[in-house]
Amino acid sequence: MIKEGKFGIRESVTLTTVVLTSKVFYTSISVLFKEASTAAWYTTLISCLVSMILFTIVCLLMKRYPNKNLVQIFDIVTGKFIGKILSLIFCAYFIFYSGATIREFVEMVISYVLPNTQPSVIITVLLLIVVAYAYVGIEGIARMSYVGFFCMIIGLITILILPYKFYDINNLIPIGGYGVKKTFTVGLWRSSAYSEVIFLAFLANCLYGTEHLKKVGLISLMLSGIIISMGTVCSLMAFEYSQGGENLSSLFQLSRIIFISRFIQRIESIFIFIWVIASIINVSVTFYVAISIFCKAFNVPNHRPCLFSFAYFTFMVTLIPKNISEASEIYIKSIRQYSLLITYFIPILVLLISVVRGNKGGKLTNEET
Repeated sequence: MIKEGKFGIRESVTLTTVVLTSKVFYTSISVLFKEASTAAWYTTLISCLVSMILFTIVCLLMKRYPNKNLVQIFDIVTGKFIGKILSLIFCAYFIFYSGATIREFVEMVISYVLPNTQPSVIITVLLLIVVAYAYVGIEGIARMSYVGFFCMIIGLITILILPYKFYDINNLIPIGGYGVKKTFTVGLWRSSAYSEVIFLAFLANCLYGTEHLKKVGLISLMLSGIIISMGTVCSLMAFEYSQGGENLSSLFQLSRIIFISRFIQRIESIFIFIWVIASIINVSVTFYVAISIFCKAFNVPNHRPCLFSFAYFTFMVTLIPKNISEASEIYIKSIRQYSLLITYFIPILVLLISVVRGNKGGKLTNEET
């Protein structure tokens, strides 16, 4: 099995938080405005809470099999054949996630920064960077995310504070949005937007036990919910939900309206800097996890020979959407609204099977990472 190293709770939390919050720079806030209107800012908190509950249930499965990652647990509980199928489902999901995220990033770069650049050029450059980070391994990505996290937070706070003159608290009214039922329904399904936290279960051997895994996941989810909610409420106060729903990136538009004086304005370059950092870390992690799952499922001792094959698959996924509308309305929406059917329900189903069969612990020959 591949050797992935170990990293502590600080690196784990910052890595996971960057992965979870990177979507705040994309179309996520605009979609929330369309679906929940003025209730968008606390709808995402409902999603976060639901995700925390589901992740806690997944941790019960991990607790039954100490020192095992989710790939190994699949094999123990369901058998190697079905276990490999389940692992490949997650592998395909993370490839699809990586490709869809890259395409969303590229479309926004073209719309705001490089309108005359071919999408394939930006995709290729970004993929080469991602491959380079994946070559180093998850431990190196975690160390980088620890630094990148603070850059992202400082930049994000700057962008949220400086446009305060444009904030109107009346834009948060009516507080109920489209109604309680609609708000809670959207909040329930949008818990998928936080379901990337499941990657921790596949990297469980990099952490220090199940309690460490649970602590990292819950802290990261809580921080991410607060950050995304703050970004949403500031965008809502600046643009109101009808106008904000038309913005491709609400935070980018927020950075554009900043005007302190004739010498301090149009500071969206700060946004682009943290946007790129968050995107690279996000895609690097999910891309690496896809390879890691494959290697663990089929006992491949080194992930590096798989890099360019998986990069090719990811590149193919980025070419599927015809435009930004198709990318955001179909592919990104399916990830952030329905992916919990894969990311949470499959492990929970495996947990139920394990409980019914009375399995606990378990041994696998030659499968320790």
